[in-house]
Amino acid sequence: MPLDASRLGVFPAWLPGETFFSLCSRLHFLSGNLRPGSTSKQLFGLSERSIKHDLPCGLDAFELNTCGRWGGAISIVEQHTIFPFFSPFQSDSSVAGALAQIRGPSVGSLKYQFGLVCGGFGADHPLRACRSCMAKDLGSYGVAYWHLPHQYPGVVICHEHGEVLCECVQNRRWCGRFSWTMPSTGTLRDLDYGVITPMEQERLALLACACRDLGSMGIAAHFDPVVAAQLYRERLPVESAAHGLLRHICPLRRFHPYVYLPSTEVAATSFISQMVRSPRRHIHPLKHLMMITWLFGEVSSFAVCHDIACDESSAASAPTALPQNPDVSVSPAKRKGQPRPKRLKPELRALLLSRLAVGMPKDDLCREFQLTISTVNKLLRAEPEVQVSWSARRMALDQADHRLRWAELQLRFPSHSLTELRRECQSLYIWLHRNDREWLNGQANQMAKPARIPNPRVDWENRDDELQRELKAEIIRRFGSDQNLCLKQSQIFSLLPRLAQRLERRDRYSRTRAYMKLLSKR
Repeated sequence: MPLDASRLGVFPAWLPGETFFSLCSRLHFLSGNLRPGSTSKQLFGLSERSIKHDLPCGLDAFELNTCGRWGGAISIVEQHTIFPFFSPFQSDSSVAGALAQIRGPSVGSLKYQFGLVCGGFGADHPLRACRSCMAKDLGSYGVAYWHLPHQYPGVVICHEHGEVLCECVQNRRWCGRFSWTMPSTGTLRDLDYGVITPMEQERLALLACACRDLGSMGIAAHFDPVVAAQLYRERLPVESAAHGLLRHICPLRRFHPYVYLPSTEVAATSFISQMVRSPRRHIHPLKHLMMITWLFGEVSSFAVCHDIACDESSAASAPTALPQNPDVSVSPAKRKGQPRPKRLKPELRALLLSRLAVGMPKDDLCREFQLTISTVNKLLRAEPEVQVSWSARRMALDQADHRLRWAELQLRFPSHSLTELRRECQSLYIWLHRNDREWLNGQANQMAKPARIPNPRVDWENRDDELQRELKAEIIRRFGSDQNLCLKQSQIFSLLPRLAQRLERRDRYSRTRAYMKLLSKR
C-alpha cells in the first residue's frame, strides 16, 4: 500500500545535500508508523530486511508509490546516494547492471561486484554526522539530517567545520535490526582520535574534498582504468616512489578506514605496482584517490589529464585519411612487395573455393597464387556457404592445435598447477579460455589442486594480540576496568566498530574471541 499522503499533512522537500535514506527516515517519522517495516512496505513494497542505508534498492517502486514527487529513480541515485562515488572507475556495463539492481527489489551482491568486500577499506559504510552541522540544521530547518558529503567512504572530517564526524551505532551489522533513524545525540558515537596534528588535518581535508569531488561527478562520468594506470606511471617520481607514497599516507593511517594502508616500503611498492599495471579486477575508489591526491593533488586535475590522454589515444589510433583526388591514384605496381589484385578466371576461382572449403589459411593461398588478401576476402564474402565452411574448419584446426600444445605443456611440467602452466604460455591459455573454455575447465578439474599455503606476510598472531589490546584499552577507557562486566555482544561491537569486520575471519582472532566471551559472561 503506498504512503498515505493525508497522514503527512505536507510533503517535505529535499534539504540541501540530503541523502535518500534521510528523506525516507523523515517520511517514516511524519507518517506515524511505529514499525520500520510498515514504512518500507509503503515506500518500496519491500521488507525492512531488504533496505540498506548506503546503497538502496526498490527505486522504481519508490518512484511509482510516491508518484515521482521526489524525482525519478536515476536522479535520486545520482544526486542523493553514494553510488556515483563508485561508478567512475567501473565499466559502462557494470554501471548499467548496478543501476538495474538498485531500481529492482534487491541490490544482491553489488558490493562484491564493485570490489568493496575485498578492497581493503571494508564494505560497511556507517552513517556519519557532524555535530556543528546538526546544530546549524536544527536552527535553519528544525531537524538534523544526514548530509551526503559526510557519507562518502573515506571522509573522516566535515569539509565545512573541519570536525571529526561521529558514527551512528544503528544499522550496523552488529546492532541486530534495521531502523529508520536521524542524527541524534543518543545514536551517535564520537571517534576518539585524540589531538589531530595540522598535517593530519590537512591530509584528511584533502581526502574529504577528493571524495566529494569524485561523488559529485555523476554516474555518466567514466575514467578508463588503463589510461589511469598509464597516467600514474608517467607521474611517478623517478626515485623513491615507495618512500613518497608512505610520506603521503602516513598522516592517514591511524584513521578509519585507512588503518590498513601500506606501512612499509615493501608494502608501498606492492601497492604502487598494483595501481600502475593494467587492471585485472575491480579496484576500490579510495585506492585511486590515494594515487590521485599524491600525484595530481585534486580530482579535477586528474580528470583534465585523463581527458587529454584519451583524446591523444583516439587521435593516434584513428586511420590517416588519404587525400581525395580523383585524378591521382596509387598504382598497385608501386606497392612494396604487394601483388596486383586479379580478376579470377573460372578455373582459378573454383580451385580457390575448394581450398578454402577445407580450411586452407588465407596467407598460404595468397603466397601460392600471388593474390592480395582483399581478393580472398571478397571471394569469401561472395560465397557465404564457403565462408561458413572455412570458419568452422579453421576453428576446428586451431582448436586441435591449441589442445595439442596444451597437452604437450602438461607433459613438460607435470607437477605444475593451472596458474603455473598459465604463466609458462600466457597466449595459449588466453586462446583456450576464450575459444575452448569448457575443454580447458575439464582439463583443470583433472589436475591436482595445490595445497593452500597461508600468506607468510600476514602475522595473524600479532594481529590477534593487537586487536585484543585495542579492545581491552577501549573497555578500560569507557568503564574504568574490564572486571565485573556483563556486556552484550552488540555493546562490545559498538565500542570498537572495526571489531565486527575483523571477526568475519572465523578461523582467526581466537584470543580476542575468548576475551569477548569472558566479558559477556561476567
